[in-house]
Amino acid sequence: MRQAGRYLPEYNDVRNKAGSFLDLCYNPVYSSEVTLQPIKRFDLDAAIIFADILLVAENLNLKLHFEDNVGPIITPPMRNGFNLDRFIQVENSRLMKVMDSINISRNLLEKEKSLIGFCGAPWTVLTYLINGSSTRDFQDIINWMHGNITLADELINVLTELSSDYLSLQIEAGADVVKIFDTWSGVLNEEDFIKWVIQPTKNIVSILKRKHNKVPIIGFPKGAKDFYEDYIDGTGVDIIALDHDLNRDFCRNTLQKKAILQGNVSPELLRSGGMQLEDEVHDTIEKFGKEPFIMNLGHGIIKDTPVENVENFIKIIREYK
Repeated sequence: MRQAGRYLPEYNDVRNKAGSFLDLCYNPVYSSEVTLQPIKRFDLDAAIIFADILLVAENLNLKLHFEDNVGPIITPPMRNGFNLDRFIQVENSRLMKVMDSINISRNLLEKEKSLIGFCGAPWTVLTYLINGSSTRDFQDIINWMHGNITLADELINVLTELSSDYLSLQIEAGADVVKIFDTWSGVLNEEDFIKWVIQPTKNIVSILKRKHNKVPIIGFPKGAKDFYEDYIDGTGVDIIALDHDLNRDFCRNTLQKKAILQGNVSPELLRSGGMQLEDEVHDTIEKFGKEPFIMNLGHGIIKDTPVENVENFIKIIREYK
């Protein structure tokens, strides 16, 4: 999760050369370079393509830019009105630059290592489009969805179609695995979770399975502590990414019977390092290791994480007996 990023000095060098964050995302040579930097440095088993979940905003003819210390800014926010006729297909948009990056990365990556493509889930992407920026208070967005049910349903459907096409094209470009990030799924109650998280994700998974039935799909319903089991049952994902605060006994006894587990080492412990990190890694392996699972974090690497802690994290895993 977020393997490439500001904690790596070589990433910052390329980021400065690229200009803006979006210029980095849309430059296939540079984005491929930062995708592969963690592989070169740490010899990880898989790379995840460098992009951003909000690039699809431009397919809806919205303006997207990133401000330092602020994050993404989308104009105009959808809550101010939106013309659904302005939807742009992936094939006719700058998203195809991501396919070029995937193609380059796949060709440069060793055959035994996997390349992961990804998208933002419809609900999570829609929270940014409605609000126009990041937020920690989602009640206004949820109220807008309930107050504009027809339009909200249409937007979820458009984003579901867009996400399905986007992931399918990533697979055709060379992605071996794809992941659906639903970062803000945990803010919803059960009814809204079923409607805005499970159903759209189920539709994306179904479309992809018809076209690419051998490609594994990872789902990450971040924050959805009480609904993880329902998410697996309802969506049909092959792999479930786990929050770092999920109880591992629950994950082993319930979730691991339904899907392959990914995670869930704490990013905070990775940042702090030391014996706590070693204990965390050992506990994860001991809890999940009787079945296939993917060792990973419960969320992205924090920007001020020391590189040597990541190196030690990998060493602890590989030396475990």
